Amino acid sequence: TQFEANVAGFDKLNSVSPPVTMTLKEELAEVESAVRMVSPFGGESQIQYNDKLFYERDAFVADSTLFDVFTYEFIEGSPKDALTEVNTVVISDVLAKKLFGDESALNKNILISQGDNSINFDITGVFKSQKSFLRASFFISMMSEGTGDFVRNHPDNRDEWAGQNFIYGFLKLTPNHSMEAVESKINQILIKYGASDMKALGISKTLFLEPVKDIYLKSQTDKKQRITTIYVVVSIAALILLLGCVNFINLTTAKAVKRASEIGVRKAIGAVRSNLIQQVLSEVMILITLSVLIGLVLAQIILPFFNQLAGKELRFDLQNLPYIAIALLLLIGFLAIFAGLYPSLYLSSFKPVDVLKGKLPLGLTSKLRQGLVVFQFAIAIALSCGMFVISKQLSFIRTANLGFSPEQKIIIPLRTPDAKKKYESLKNVLKQLSTISDVSASNFPPGLTVASDIILYPEGSGVNNAIVNRRNRIDAGYLELLDIKLIAGRNFTNNRQAESQGNIILNRTSARSFGIEPEKIIGQKFYFEWHEKKFEFQVIGVVEDFNQTSLRDPILPTMFEMSDIPDNYEFVVAGINTNSFSESIESVERIWKEQVNNTPFEYEFLDTSIGYQYREDERLSKIITSFSVIAMIICCLGLYGLSSYMAERRLKEIGVRKVLGASVPKIVAMMSGEFLRLVLLASITAVPLAWYASEKWLQNFQFKTNIGMTPFLYACIGATFIALLTVSFESFKAASMNPVKTLRNE
Repeated sequence: TQFEANVAGFDKLNSVSPPVTMTLKEELAEVESAVRMVSPFGGESQIQYNDKLFYERDAFVADSTLFDVFTYEFIEGSPKDALTEVNTVVISDVLAKKLFGDESALNKNILISQGDNSINFDITGVFKSQKSFLRASFFISMMSEGTGDFVRNHPDNRDEWAGQNFIYGFLKLTPNHSMEAVESKINQILIKYGASDMKALGISKTLFLEPVKDIYLKSQTDKKQRITTIYVVVSIAALILLLGCVNFINLTTAKAVKRASEIGVRKAIGAVRSNLIQQVLSEVMILITLSVLIGLVLAQIILPFFNQLAGKELRFDLQNLPYIAIALLLLIGFLAIFAGLYPSLYLSSFKPVDVLKGKLPLGLTSKLRQGLVVFQFAIAIALSCGMFVISKQLSFIRTANLGFSPEQKIIIPLRTPDAKKKYESLKNVLKQLSTISDVSASNFPPGLTVASDIILYPEGSGVNNAIVNRRNRIDAGYLELLDIKLIAGRNFTNNRQAESQGNIILNRTSARSFGIEPEKIIGQKFYFEWHEKKFEFQVIGVVEDFNQTSLRDPILPTMFEMSDIPDNYEFVVAGINTNSFSESIESVERIWKEQVNNTPFEYEFLDTSIGYQYREDERLSKIITSFSVIAMIICCLGLYGLSSYMAERRLKEIGVRKVLGASVPKIVAMMSGEFLRLVLLASITAVPLAWYASEKWLQNFQFKTNIGMTPFLYACIGATFIALLTVSFESFKAASMNPVKTLRNE
């Protein structure tokens, strides 16, 4: 069970304060074991062994109890004591192969640089990589220097129960204890130890539990909730299957007259209804089984393309083969009953006397067929509406004014202590390049969530009126480089010593949260209290709001400050003032290697980084577009088959009409009009449903496009045009036949 926090002023957090997890283990008999984990500060970790130097993204610092809570298969070493000593690490077999090839990794020493620390670690174990929400490449002992020491011993963390919510806590509960009962007790312990801390900060906080099995797909702390995408894809796949079933029912009942004589003769010679139902269902079962076998072959062929489209790594293997086999058997049985039950009941209901006289009860079936056509196109039109709405929102995102200029900016991470120390020198040399317009730095450039926060209250007030502000440390020139508009006061100057003595810049949302207009807040003092210390800040400027993260997220109160030392930044931001990007990047890389020769050069364009926030939406758009096309093709195939059959049934009528003077266009219009009315009815049905679903999806975005009627008109007009083409072909062919030939054959 993951242990998480809900702090006033924040969304639900998937982390807690440092002392919480282990205190619960000590005080609650219901907790069998517990472990704390934290992602190393600075994001990616640099690993060096001899001449091998590279970055690893997925890493954690963890207590030695990690392997009491989570099960890992060890290839080398023992999980029991793998993380008990100072500066020890266990690594995955993939990382071991990368570092040492086929040699043993046990007891070897590697240099790991994380944030402000570069430490030599002894490898005490190698675990087998497995699919997990943790996605860990290695685990560092919490007893180590650096991050581990910061968690254990820093005065801001040791006894802090309200703030510093950066620890991932996991509890293994004893059998027969429910999360609900334990959740009540953990909040009692929070009040016992943390009431004074929360009062001092002026915040409220509750703790909650979440099953580990829910974290990856449907965590309460994840706004995206991957399970939603799965629901969407599975629902669309089910609808496409349903469209196939509808086509089968439609065509089977339409062509019932061709089997009427067979059914009549069988009944006349003694066949009972149950035999006929069994026969039709068996035929359907054979068709579906053949379709499934063909589908499996096609799925194997198409799977690489789907994986590329969805950004997944799905595959058929021995592990999931039993599951797939059982699922397909159940699917065959369900589809056989769903698609075959009505046709079998309908065909077996014919009375031999009526059939042999040529009388068939087709009234209800005709109405059913029309209803199924409407149902088919309603689904296809609804999917098409969704496709157009998503495309419109993504287009809005690409062209939206974010409040800053991301174009022609590159981000260079400072991942090691040496890289941070060389920032000032690197900045001065880069600014001399003719292709570089300016250079600055930040801890959280746009595209990254500002993970630091501070609780400020204005002069003359107290902590009970404090407002949570995101806290971003920036260098001089950062706001100007990104074209973030200053609406009051001034920006930071290059006088680091003066500016770092409590001068701050707020965004418009922060100023408004205090109930003060931007022009009037300049010069006002704000305070922050932490562990009985009072820190004073003075507002020197207010900037216009801008989107730090995705347009899904609201703009939050944000405070900017300048670091008192130049080696306290995480990212360099540089502006490029030329279209020759490749030459500019080559020059930057050359200077980087001259200045920071023991850290690999990395860079990313800022606009590309911002675009990564919408990858899931882009993929969803492509998936829905693909499925919409498939759905429309299936609808048209069914409509073509139905129109072809109906045209065949009405050849004599068409011949008579032509003899009496009807023109080909009139006959085509008459036959097409019957189907187009059904498509129009489908449009009227689909649009309200699609509108509702689109509004629900757009609620995920704080900034969104105005839907309008355009996407729905496009979908309806497109469906009508495609249906018209489909029906008109057979209608024109039937209307163009020589009536003399048609009537003579009749």
